[in-house]
Amino acid sequence: MDKLGMFMIIGSALFNATASSMMKIGFGHQHDLLERGFAGAVFRIASNPWAVAGVICFGISFMFMSAALTRVDLSVAYPVMSGLVFILVLGVSSVFFAEQITLMRLIGVFLILSGVLAISR
Repeated sequence: MDKLGMFMIIGSALFNATASSMMKIGFGHQHDLLERGFAGAVFRIASNPWAVAGVICFGISFMFMSAALTRVDLSVAYPVMSGLVFILVLGVSSVFFAEQITLMRLIGVFLILSGVLAISR
């Protein structure tokens, strides 16, 4: 994997984790997004600025990953990007959302990253 391919994968991971975090900010405090049905959920998403920003970040993540896939095998790019997202989301969820980082979560992330490392080699 060359440096530009890795840069694209990191960019995709950063925007993906940012998008997920924005969705949490926009909807993490609400009871059930689907309580008013699918159409109601679509309206609530489209009218929530955090959700709109999250969708934009997912789009940018998609563009980074698309560019990465022109340089890196899918079987390497996707697991590496996903592993980076796991690490980023774990940190963000702890720092910004006061979520617990339990021993089981750490073991799970370690196992996932071990698999990602094995695949990328």
